Amino acid sequence: MKLPEVLAPAGDLEKLRTAYMYGADACYMGMKSVSMRVKGSTLDIDEIEEALKISREMGKKLYLTMNIHAHENKLNFLDKEIDRLKELKKRGLIPDGLLISDAGVFMAVHEACPWVDIHISTQANTLNSAAVEFWAKQGVTRVVFGREVSLREIKQIREKLEKKKIKVELEAFVHGAMCMAYSGRCLLSNFMSNRDANEGMCAHSCRWDYKTYYLEEGKREGEYLPVYEDEEGTSIMSSKDMCMVEHLADIIDSGIDSAKIEGRHKTLFYTAIASRIYRQAMDLAAKGKGPTPEILDLAETINTRGYFTGFWYGKPGAEGQKYTGDKGDYNSKYCFAGIIRKVEGGVAEMEVKNTLKAGDHLDIITPTKNIPLVLGEFSNALNDQAIQEAHAGQQFSIRFKVPKTVQVGFVVRKHL
Repeated sequence: MKLPEVLAPAGDLEKLRTAYMYGADACYMGMKSVSMRVKGSTLDIDEIEEALKISREMGKKLYLTMNIHAHENKLNFLDKEIDRLKELKKRGLIPDGLLISDAGVFMAVHEACPWVDIHISTQANTLNSAAVEFWAKQGVTRVVFGREVSLREIKQIREKLEKKKIKVELEAFVHGAMCMAYSGRCLLSNFMSNRDANEGMCAHSCRWDYKTYYLEEGKREGEYLPVYEDEEGTSIMSSKDMCMVEHLADIIDSGIDSAKIEGRHKTLFYTAIASRIYRQAMDLAAKGKGPTPEILDLAETINTRGYFTGFWYGKPGAEGQKYTGDKGDYNSKYCFAGIIRKVEGGVAEMEVKNTLKAGDHLDIITPTKNIPLVLGEFSNALNDQAIQEAHAGQQFSIRFKVPKTVQVGFVVRKHL
């Protein structure tokens, strides 16, 4: 049985290392100026070189994104990115794939860099076997489905491709944020904040709080669409997050080659936990087992707008919509406590991400298990002065005793 790779997001080099450490088979990162996540999650050529070296050393794969829908002025930036790819090739570093959605970008890159595999991004809205066949005939090696494709449709597409002996890899999202626009093609951000979602600058306008009570369409006078509102507002255009961790047996059965986790802009804590739960749950599903209670608890640890299964089992109804303000955006059981930065002689140095006090219950999240502990005496790592409370600050760190199995890079959560 061939398992789909677990494909994790990596917004920077630290998240890349973390995703690999916590079980991801592959990661995807953005190239500067031509990526769908421009702000804070794109790399220059030296960082890309380092990322590729890390991937090779760890025996993992790395895909780079060039998936904007490019206006004419962006073609100048594209030329620069193509030059970067050629420079990387001279250094013996070729990414395992480039994610592209724009036909013009595809043509330019495919002609200039025929030695690199091209993956068609979800932004290209590929929903059927004919579209997959078209891209395969252009030399594409992988197609990422739009989030609207169902499990039944993926199986049908795979069967048709096999009958025609068309060899192309298939990738689909299994976890993360959903977009209310068609496969992410949204104009709302443009209208409301002059930030083009299709060029990597989405303002997430669909998730803002809108103070209103009903909607009335102009030609349907008297027909009111209720907008449920609490004290925090409402999010009438905000979808819940996709989570397929309990359904990975179906994902394996679908025949896809890559199970993708969304979230290059999200925290290192998210990267670590999402990578771990899908690695462990995928391995269990291969043995005919479901995820453990610990895995499901971890899935609830990361901030979410609530979970549903997206379009995998058909078009979602009200169960996929988030109607109530910020309720559910942050879990009430745990928060991100910190990251282990140094371990020596049974004492760890941890960068603090939320307020900590003596007596707090913590879990050190390793790639395979949780290590519970009660935070006893701890000190300011800067001067070793004993303190009773620590607040998150710019790289503020504390020292405290930990089990010897704890390693640098582990993330820690706090029980609320």
